[in-house]
Amino acid sequence: MIFPTICLHRQFNLQAQLFAFAVLAGALLGGCDRSTTDRDIVWVTPQDAIRMAETPQGTFGSGGAPRTLWLDPRMPNQFAEGHLPSAVNIPFPEISKTHESTCKNFELFIVYDSDYDDVMAKAASKRLLELGYDGVFTIRGGIKAWQREGYELQKDSAIVAPPK
Repeated sequence: MIFPTICLHRQFNLQAQLFAFAVLAGALLGGCDRSTTDRDIVWVTPQDAIRMAETPQGTFGSGGAPRTLWLDPRMPNQFAEGHLPSAVNIPFPEISKTHESTCKNFELFIVYDSDYDDVMAKAASKRLLELGYDGVFTIRGGIKAWQREGYELQKDSAIVAPPK
């Protein structure tokens, strides 16, 4: 009896095609947001972050150092208490609203938080990835790791505006 086997095969084929169509329609109608998990975060040490920001790009380094955004996603009062030199304060809730004006001219993103919990750093890094940015790295241990490796913090009350 070949007939039942062929019918079952066709029915399965139709179900597979409908499923594929539903997935494709969902992707097209729902947009192409990149979903992220903690596994997508690339952790670096402060020393590695500095090295990446200073290493010339392109053939034989002809492209110069990458335009790097040192991103501090904490609240402005925390930023003023101490932050990495050259860091830009873009509080986490503002990243989605302002990324086109604050992030688009950069090739490398180094994100950090206060300590080893890294909650804000993880959230900010994942948000940048979801917004389509590549070259996103997160300093494991944030400011505590930065200071532990002997680097200084900058303290001021002004929020540094990113270069345009």
